[in-house]
Amino acid sequence: MITLGSLFSGVAGFEGMADAGMRVAWQVEIDPAARRVLERHYPGVPKHKDVRTVGKHNLEPVDVICFGSPCQDLSVAGKRAGLEGERSGLFHEAIRVVRELRPAIVLFENVPGLLSSHDGRDFATVLGEFWHSGARDICWRICDAQYFGLAQRRKRVFLVADFGGE
Repeated sequence: MITLGSLFSGVAGFEGMADAGMRVAWQVEIDPAARRVLERHYPGVPKHKDVRTVGKHNLEPVDVICFGSPCQDLSVAGKRAGLEGERSGLFHEAIRVVRELRPAIVLFENVPGLLSSHDGRDFATVLGEFWHSGARDICWRICDAQYFGLAQRRKRVFLVADFGGE
């Protein structure tokens, strides 16, 4: 069975892949209200509070790591501090976890503002971080929730990084 770990879990999004037969091995979420929702829907799955305190020492190795790091500093509605911002900079902590656990696949999600943040340099940083972490096949696409059965426009960048090279 394919195992899945979730960073910045929120109230679960990527965890929906459990419906396709994946096992959610752990979740990391700092917000107490969101953790209560996760506990109700994913009882027995280990929950960790802060991405800055997790890694190889306390997370089970998994096949897939999913994350959508905070977007506030990347959003066109924000101050555009980019990946150097306090919240969106947590992307680097997620990359640290990826490097420590070495999954086969990483699924990453964020706002389209990532592509234009600092004239595209932040997205270049994202691609470089995945490459330097061992990903050899990387693809991305902007998807809009309105085309997937939701009654709202919600565009997001989705990136898949393959560390297995297949």
